[in-house]
Amino acid sequence: WLKQFGLEGSCAQEPCSGISQGMIMLRCSSLWLLLQAAQGFEWMAHIKAPSIGNLLKSHMGSRFGDKKLVVITGTSSGLGLATTKALLRTEKYHVIGGVRNLEKMSVVAEEEGLNLEHFTPVHLDLASFASVHKFVEELEKLRGDRPIDRLACNAAVYQPTLDYPKWTEDGHEQQHQINYFSHFLLTSKVMPMMEGSDDARICMLGSVTGNDNTVGGGGVYPIADLKELDGLELGCKKPIAMMDGYNFNGAKAYKDTKLACMMTCNMLHERFHRSTGIAFSSVYPGCIAETPLFREKRPWFRKLFPVFMKYITGGFVGEEEAGQRLFQVLHDPRCRKSGVYWGWNGGPREGREDSLEKGGQITGAGGAGGGWDSIFENDQSGKVLNKDLMMKLWKYTTEVTGADWPEAFLPKSPCPTLKVIEAATSILGVIEERARMEASRQGEGAEIVANRDLPREERRKSLEQMLLALDKTPKDQKQLEDDLLRTSGMAPAAQKEVNVVKQFKPVSTQASIEDVVVPEVDDPLLEEEKGPPKMIPGHELLGDTPVVFQPQNVMTMARVGQPLSEVASQADVFIRYKCRKGECKTCAVNIDGKWVSACQTKIEPQAPGQHFAVRVRLVSEAQKRKEKVAFFSPESVKDGFFNNAWGMFGFVKEGIAADDDFEVRMARERRIQQLVAEKAKHGSQKLRGVRVDAPVDQEGESNKFIVPAMFGVFGFMLAMVQSMNA
Repeated sequence: WLKQFGLEGSCAQEPCSGISQGMIMLRCSSLWLLLQAAQGFEWMAHIKAPSIGNLLKSHMGSRFGDKKLVVITGTSSGLGLATTKALLRTEKYHVIGGVRNLEKMSVVAEEEGLNLEHFTPVHLDLASFASVHKFVEELEKLRGDRPIDRLACNAAVYQPTLDYPKWTEDGHEQQHQINYFSHFLLTSKVMPMMEGSDDARICMLGSVTGNDNTVGGGGVYPIADLKELDGLELGCKKPIAMMDGYNFNGAKAYKDTKLACMMTCNMLHERFHRSTGIAFSSVYPGCIAETPLFREKRPWFRKLFPVFMKYITGGFVGEEEAGQRLFQVLHDPRCRKSGVYWGWNGGPREGREDSLEKGGQITGAGGAGGGWDSIFENDQSGKVLNKDLMMKLWKYTTEVTGADWPEAFLPKSPCPTLKVIEAATSILGVIEERARMEASRQGEGAEIVANRDLPREERRKSLEQMLLALDKTPKDQKQLEDDLLRTSGMAPAAQKEVNVVKQFKPVSTQASIEDVVVPEVDDPLLEEEKGPPKMIPGHELLGDTPVVFQPQNVMTMARVGQPLSEVASQADVFIRYKCRKGECKTCAVNIDGKWVSACQTKIEPQAPGQHFAVRVRLVSEAQKRKEKVAFFSPESVKDGFFNNAWGMFGFVKEGIAADDDFEVRMARERRIQQLVAEKAKHGSQKLRGVRVDAPVDQEGESNKFIVPAMFGVFGFMLAMVQSMNA
């Protein structure tokens, strides 16, 4: 080292002279200053020379302003649409929606009043890997130099009634590719685009059906179970429909994909969270019993299932509330934590008698409609946390999809194994599953498939022969066409015109506060509140009008015209209801010195700096103790008995009067289909959005920026020359 810098001779002198020592110090100091100067200019390594491509990216990114970019799949209906509406209301996000039908998305956006300045639909068919790749290419162009901040893998299909699988153009069973494979591939492509985001999050939709430590997941046949992943290992292509390699079961296929999504989310967290800073989480927003996901179930199921979830289990969640929950995971600072399966508190024990007067739904912390602050880190079952199976799932899915992942970095140890509730599977469920497995493993071919020492191609051929022998695809072309139409996502023809007409009766106009004034209420006003009200964390962007509840002294934000009962539930403020018609005094609240019915009141606009003040009657301490009674106490058993009795009564009452075949939902979807057909027929209005299967002239779009870009480059070079001459 000394020789390289010319110091060897100086150091070798004995004794060292003062001059030689000074030279040594001078040279060392010069070297140190040179190194410090080099480090000072290290930031210049990140500077990119101006180019047309960089200028175009900067232009595309600048049009989003300071808004975060959110990518959501399946935004034309259901949970995806409700989440998009919640995100757009904050005016903090620009949503890029991946949809299969741009024409339908255009009609839905117009019907729902989406702010098209902050929403961009892009064509995405999750039943095609080629479409996923094209979507990613278009996403890269759209974002410019901006990072993607959120990815919500939401879209899904559910085909429980078919006895045979439907196949995609890539040869995979539809539910597997749409729900899981394509989202797996999409995540691998979007992750690199998140570099530079200060709060990147990827959320996958899980389900209680994929988590077998619950009644819904472990006590209802078929049970989600990937077994040894024989089918996925062998390619999971036609005629191999199931990842476990056994005979096809439509309901189990859906549950298996949700289990796979939750396991994949855990693996993403372990492999990439520490190196990328991305928060990976899965979420179960609740049972959205009226979602289009159930449109392929039998009519009696569609009629009674929502009623059952409202009155018997108490687990019913509406689309709007579920959308708020997914929005919370994408927005709330508390949800930056990675590796979490998010859920919301709520149970069916309390408030059942009151729910009869409000459509069966329990809101607030006492039911499935747990509010913003009831979010919690849900437990995951042993199957979801099975690390050995998780690694095999990752490996085989990567091979099937062709996903390209970065190298794993510092895998984090998983959480301690959670205590799994013993699965109380019925005898019928065990027999049905055993019969399905035995039917797929009979004869000489079964031994070949089980022999892992044989070549994979030989095992695959034997498995294909066995499954083809069990294939239930109908030979009758008419039946095949009827089945395909029924499971295509199109709304069936109206069967009961009377019910359809009945549902479209005009809605009465909103009553003013004066119209719903309640007669005298004997509850005296309490003493004035102490101190300014406290904003509930995370509620700042839920609306544009502040609402203050007293004597709780809490503040939330709401939208003008939003029902007060909904806002109270959102703020976890307890209000008792009875008639829900504004005729009784049960839900009386005080607004501007007048007692009014909360069930009939909506949030009114306020002057700048003012808030909508609501004073709620407190529940007595005795009532609180009654409602918070220990679960296994005699009083709790008595409450449970009466709650169940009320629930059964409500189930029978509403079940008899319920509309068949989801007529409300189907009537709306038929109307949207009609508007889509009319718009396609006339072609009078150009659809807003990006169709990647029939792309617009991207070169023409880019050419209009080339001349300004060239002038920019020329100006930069001229400035450099002038500075050098100076």
